[in-house]
Amino acid sequence: MRPRLLHSVLVLSAGALLGGCGRDANQVQATHGAHTARVGAVPMVVSTDSDLVSAVSSAGGAAPVSLKFRMSQPPRVGQSQRIELVLVQQPGLDIDSLLVSLQPGDGLVVESDHSFEFQSPPPGATQRMAVTVRAGQAGLLNLGATVLIGTANSSLTHSFSVPLIVAP
Repeated sequence: MRPRLLHSVLVLSAGALLGGCGRDANQVQATHGAHTARVGAVPMVVSTDSDLVSAVSSAGGAAPVSLKFRMSQPPRVGQSQRIELVLVQQPGLDIDSLLVSLQPGDGLVVESDHSFEFQSPPPGATQRMAVTVRAGQAGLLNLGATVLIGTANSSLTHSFSVPLIVAP
């Protein structure tokens, strides 16, 4: 594919995915820039939940949990990138267990734990996970997350997609 055409496809794909997350590319870039401060030579993210981006899900608003994420800077090829994942439960839902399993898409490697388990979380609780990934190629990459939700009467799974726009 020609470089100009590839660039256009990536920009359109990124816009579609970010639009599905409820934010556009300018808002995401502004959010990341606004919440990054420097302490010495080490970038530090100011932690507020207002800068979380919703992961893409096919279930819409009917799911018992939602997944959000945050990165301190855009991912780059060959560099480790820390992603904060936040699993939010619907209020009033009594959950016995949550198992989060991560699946890296093509061109992406998860360098940290691939799964997280939470037993008897309080109703409406928020679970935070830190994940480190490394991209092996530029472009639009995907980190998949499957959440197994166990209750006293049933279990169900819910899948999410975390889109990553990787710079060369």
